[in-house]
Amino acid sequence: MKTITKTSLVAAAGMAAALVAGGAVAQTAGIATVQPDAAILSAKAFDAANQQIATTYKTQLDQAASQQTALNTQLRTLLDTNKDGQVSQAELQAAQAPNSAIGNQIRAAQQKAEPQIESLQRPATLAQAYAIEQISQKYDAALRAVVNAKKISIVLTPNAIQYAPPATDVTRDVIAEIDRSTPTVTITPPANWQPQQDTVQLLQQYRQIVAANAQRQAQAAPGAGAAAAPATTGKAPQGR
Repeated sequence: MKTITKTSLVAAAGMAAALVAGGAVAQTAGIATVQPDAAILSAKAFDAANQQIATTYKTQLDQAASQQTALNTQLRTLLDTNKDGQVSQAELQAAQAPNSAIGNQIRAAQQKAEPQIESLQRPATLAQAYAIEQISQKYDAALRAVVNAKKISIVLTPNAIQYAPPATDVTRDVIAEIDRSTPTVTITPPANWQPQQDTVQLLQQYRQIVAANAQRQAQAAPGAGAAAAPATTGKAPQGR
């Protein structure tokens, strides 16, 4: 499970902007491309929301992080069968073998600890989803504003075409328009609120970015082990 922590939320602020391709932002011959997910996740309002979430839910996030650390330590201890302080690829594969006693102990430990961790994370996760959904609702208007200002006739997503020059990408223009029209959003959803399925997918994509960044940092740290304990995926709220 990738635990949401105050540190990870703050460190990830603005990180989704890496999804946006570099280069000029002028459209070409009335045709432009836009990355909707990057436009939404790179909005300044989402950065600000993450900062606020990290502060508002600090107690719950710290408790979840502490319990996740304890679980990770327990899993590494179980996996490190030769007690050399590292988890080798062979030890990891042995635990993943069918009917492995170590594997069964790992699953039991996860099943015991993860519901409480997810319960502690859930308010922050819902707050993130609510922030994303509010920004998503501003995307169409922002895109229309850019289309009208630049006299664009056709807008495509990058994966819909085989090639387009960098000047075709107006994602940064859409981000700027969202930032102008929606500088902030609230992080407190209404009672019994549940996110749309598109919101859940965007939240999962964002958390994957955070997790990948954390993994790169862990691998670059001195003394990183040969293999890590098997990760589990934190659950995003169900969409409707």
